[in-house]
Amino acid sequence: MPTTDAVPDRRAALKARHREAILDAADALIGERGSRVFSVDELAERADVARRTVFNHFASLDDVVLTACTRLLTRTVDDFRTASAATPVGDGSPAALFAEFTTAMRGVDLPAVIAYLAGVIGDESDPRPQHLIQDVFTRTTEEISTEMAVRNPGVDGLEAQILVCSLLNGVALVADRWIDETGAALDDASRAAFDDLLDRLITTVRRGYAPGT
Repeated sequence: MPTTDAVPDRRAALKARHREAILDAADALIGERGSRVFSVDELAERADVARRTVFNHFASLDDVVLTACTRLLTRTVDDFRTASAATPVGDGSPAALFAEFTTAMRGVDLPAVIAYLAGVIGDESDPRPQHLIQDVFTRTTEEISTEMAVRNPGVDGLEAQILVCSLLNGVALVADRWIDETGAALDDASRAAFDDLLDRLITTVRRGYAPGT
């Protein structure tokens, strides 16, 4: 006979599954449509839950989308950490730090992330997604800067932060150009175009702007 604790545990597990199913459904719909324009009924059908279940977990459809966005960006940071951990630590020089960071950055599927965020932001008249992304972007920069500094104790923490911030802000510029040129498609040609833009960014930052460079 199951214990009394087992019933609450099963209920909590079911609630967690429903919440993840709703967020996964939102991800799928955004990916398919390239926008966050879908109804609660469509979301509930895709998640295989009742309409009321959506509102048991989220205050609104916007809340679903913003939570899904936060989850994606958190996973992106985790992906970067995984890629970084697989990259050998350099000799502690700024050049080695640059090489380590850019190698890890290439290990993350940035086009997929950018395409998703382009669909989430969509209507620029709604500032909420943009503010959320900016907040998470700032936190991401801080977390990655700290991790780079810890992995490379010979590098000044401020230098690590400047490097990470410069490259990540550069990625934001590259993303705008890429979206304009490709419509944020995720086919082979579009991904190759993104890689070319990323190469230009990395080359420009590495070279710098000192006389003679």
